[in-house]
Amino acid sequence: MPRPPALSILLGIPALLGPNGLGESVLRWSLSHGVRIVIIVATTYVLSRAARRLVSRLEQRLRTEDAEAGRSPQRSKTFAEVSRSVVMMVAWVIASLLVLGELGLDLTPLIASASVVGVALGFGAQSLVRDFLTGFFVLLEDQYAIGDVVEIGQVTGTVERFTLRMTSLRSEDGTLHNIANGTIQRVSNSSAGWARALVDVGVALEADLQQVWEAFTTAGEALLADQEVSGMVLEPPDILGPQVMSESQVIVRVAIKTQPGRRATVARAYRHEVKGVLEESQIPISSPSSMMIVESDGKVLSMSGPAGDGSGSGQSSNGSAGSSGGSSGSSDSAGESGASQPGAD
Repeated sequence: MPRPPALSILLGIPALLGPNGLGESVLRWSLSHGVRIVIIVATTYVLSRAARRLVSRLEQRLRTEDAEAGRSPQRSKTFAEVSRSVVMMVAWVIASLLVLGELGLDLTPLIASASVVGVALGFGAQSLVRDFLTGFFVLLEDQYAIGDVVEIGQVTGTVERFTLRMTSLRSEDGTLHNIANGTIQRVSNSSAGWARALVDVGVALEADLQQVWEAFTTAGEALLADQEVSGMVLEPPDILGPQVMSESQVIVRVAIKTQPGRRATVARAYRHEVKGVLEESQIPISSPSSMMIVESDGKVLSMSGPAGDGSGSGQSSNGSAGSSGGSSGSSDSAGESGASQPGAD
């Protein structure tokens, strides 16, 4: 009479749990490889948690520094997110490989395949990897942030958007420039800490430089008294003195230390004050010393401006040009106009 299936299973249990049965094999494997797998997973979990806490503390420190500097918290946030992702990925990839090794799988073909895939991706996406690495270090070193006025290569503008792969600059004419971070070789940040406005003002050659100095000092005092601009000025204007001299004018340079991104506004306000003070003090502003125009009919109209009053009026005389073949042309020779030339912002 055949035995019922349930009875056969019950009678076979002692054999499975015997000295040479499946139960003993499972027990031996659990005590060796199983315990190792548990240790690997537990250790990976503990290390990843510790690393996440360390990154969180570093993020809090970076946020405090950004708050004191008045910057956006994007740097600390992005740095923390990237760091957590990298730590978690590296930790669990290594743990997975160790677990697969404990399960008896041969990791040599897997590692070889991963190496081939990695080399292929490295050649095919090396520019993308370079973009991400450059963006990460730009963020970590705080080279610039959103809202900063920077110059990258030949493009100058305000940082409007920043990711690990790309930086977007908005230039003064409204053009949005998208620049891959991997192509960045040099960054000039005009919003880091402080800025300096360099204002060049041309006065007539015969002007008394002592009066000019006093006039510029008065203009600086008026600038500091202006409530709309004084908050942008960190130090009183520094009159550096004559910068360039020519046959018709002297260029005097003034340096003004300002808040980041405010030097153009301060420079314009200072020019306005300087012009008013020069007019009140009757200090002559530089004007063209002479001008010659050759007309198409061969006549030359020459006008000479006086060197003393800087008014720009002059005398004219007509004559014939010694041109041959009926050729005609024009030539302008003028000194600086007396308007100041600002430093680049």
